Amino acid sequence: MADDTMADTDLQRFDVVIQGGGIVGLAMAARLGEIEARSPIDGHPGLTIAVIDADQAPEALSEDTLALRTTSLNAGAINLLERNGVLAHLPEWFLTTFDRLEVGDRTRPVALSFDASDIQLPRFGVFVENDRLRYALWQLLKQRERVSLLAESRVRTREVLPDRQRLILDNGDIIEGALLIGADGARSMVRRDAGIDARSRDYAQNAQVINVRLAEHRDIHTTWQVFAPEGPLALLPLHDRQASLIWYDRPGTVQSRMAMDDEMLKATIRQHFPPRLPEIETIIERGQFPIARQHAQRYIAPRLALIGDAAHVIHPMAGQGVNLGLADVEILGDQLDRALRYGRDLGDQRALKHYQRHQWPRNAAMLTAVDQLYDIFRSPMADLFGRGLGGANHITPVKRLMMKMAVGPT
Repeated sequence: MADDTMADTDLQRFDVVIQGGGIVGLAMAARLGEIEARSPIDGHPGLTIAVIDADQAPEALSEDTLALRTTSLNAGAINLLERNGVLAHLPEWFLTTFDRLEVGDRTRPVALSFDASDIQLPRFGVFVENDRLRYALWQLLKQRERVSLLAESRVRTREVLPDRQRLILDNGDIIEGALLIGADGARSMVRRDAGIDARSRDYAQNAQVINVRLAEHRDIHTTWQVFAPEGPLALLPLHDRQASLIWYDRPGTVQSRMAMDDEMLKATIRQHFPPRLPEIETIIERGQFPIARQHAQRYIAPRLALIGDAAHVIHPMAGQGVNLGLADVEILGDQLDRALRYGRDLGDQRALKHYQRHQWPRNAAMLTAVDQLYDIFRSPMADLFGRGLGGANHITPVKRLMMKMAVGPT
C-alpha cells in the first residue's frame, strides 16, 4: 500500500477521498480500483484513493467466532463483490445461501412463501457476517498500491476549493481530493457539513439481535419472518448450526430482555417465536440498536456524493441496507468511469447528477415499499391480511412488496 504524497509530508493529494470505512465505503474503493486494474484510460495511470475511517482497522475473526451483525447480499451485490475480488478473501463456508422466504403472523407462521425460482433466480442471496465482509474488503484494498487506508483518523474541518475538497484531520494532516464520497453512516458528518437535509421516521423500536447455536439446522436455505403487533421476528440461517434471531420490539422491552440470563432468554424466545424454531443449544451473543428510516433530500453537492447509510437508512426487516449501498457504489462507479473516459474531472457535476437521478428515486421507492409493508402488518387490519394471505398464496400486492424486499431494486 502506497501513499501518493507531496514533498510536504502532511499534505496528501488523491483523485478520490472516501470518508467512512465500513462495508459500503470500502466497496466503493474496490469499485474504483477496477478502473486502475484495466488498461490506462487515455493515459490515466489509475485512480489514487484515500479511505478515512475513525475506527481501528478490522481484525480477522477465528472460524468459531460469530459476529453480531449479519448482512443479506442480493444478486447484484454478490456480482459486484465477486467481480472486484472481495469474495476471494472470504471462505465459502461463511456464505450461507438462501433461496426461500416465508412470512406469517402469530396465528399463521407461514401465511405466505415464495422461492427464488418463482422469479427465475437460482437464489435470493447469501448471508454473511458484517465483520468478516469488512475484513475481506480491507485485506483486498491493502494489496492495492494506489489505495491508502487511514484508520483511526478523524476529519476536523473540511473546505471546498474550486478544483478539490480539502480535509484537515485531527492529527493535522491535510488530505485533498477531486471528489469526496461520504460513506460515513446514518449520522454522516459529510452530509451535515454539506448542508444536506434528511427526512426521517422513528419507528419507536429497537432491533434485538440474538446469535444462537441450534440443536439442529432444519431448512438451512430458508429465512423467515413472523409479524407480531410489537414488531417482526426473524431467523437468518448461518453456517455450522448457527443462526441470527432478529426481534423488533419497544426499546424498554428489548432492554429488559438484554438483562435476562441465558436460560430465561431461551424460555422467552420459546414463548414468543413460532414452534418451528429448532431448540436453542447456546446463546452466543446478543445486542440491540434503534430502528429509524432516513433519506437525504439530495445525494450530491459540489465535488461531493453520498452513498450508503449517509444517503439512506431503511428498516432492517427488508434486509436491503447494504444492498442499497452497494447499488450506489455500482452506479456512482459507472458514472465516474464514464467521466474519465470522456476526459472529465472526477468532480464534474454531470456525472454526479446522473448518479443522483438514477439512485434517488430507486432508493425512495424501496424505502416506501418497506414502510408500506411495515404499516400493513402493524395496522388493526393485520389479522385480515394474514388470513387472506394464508388462503391464497399467490401474487398479491403484499407478496409483491415482499418480493421487492427480497430481491432489491431493479
